[in-house]
Amino acid sequence: MNKIKQVLKKYWPSEKVNIFYEKLETSFPVYKIECLEIFIEDIFIQNPKVSSSDIFSYIKNMDAFLNSEEFLIDFFKSTETFEGNLIASKLENNPLEVERIIDGLLKKEKIKFKENENQFIVWYL
Repeated sequence: MNKIKQVLKKYWPSEKVNIFYEKLETSFPVYKIECLEIFIEDIFIQNPKVSSSDIFSYIKNMDAFLNSEEFLIDFFKSTETFEGNLIASKLENNPLEVERIIDGLLKKEKIKFKENENQFIVWYL
């Protein structure tokens, strides 16, 4: 979590960083803050003058999964429709289809993601 403060201090005065971080810790679960840590540099690269309220909005659109398959299955099941559940069931143990859909989402700039071992962090754009 120190990475968040380090990046913020490059762009904001220390007092603003401290106030923002206190609000961050009281407003979001730890896993959401960990998601922000992974994307914080990307956010400032895209917009060096990003506001704290914008960052809070971005945090709401970040989530963590074990892998891309789990993300997509959750994504389609969350529609709570027959079609969504059907697509989700077709994705299980189908890595080529998972890769195809992820590539499509990236090309359409619907998501960004960072993947590590047993961790798929996604930022819905």
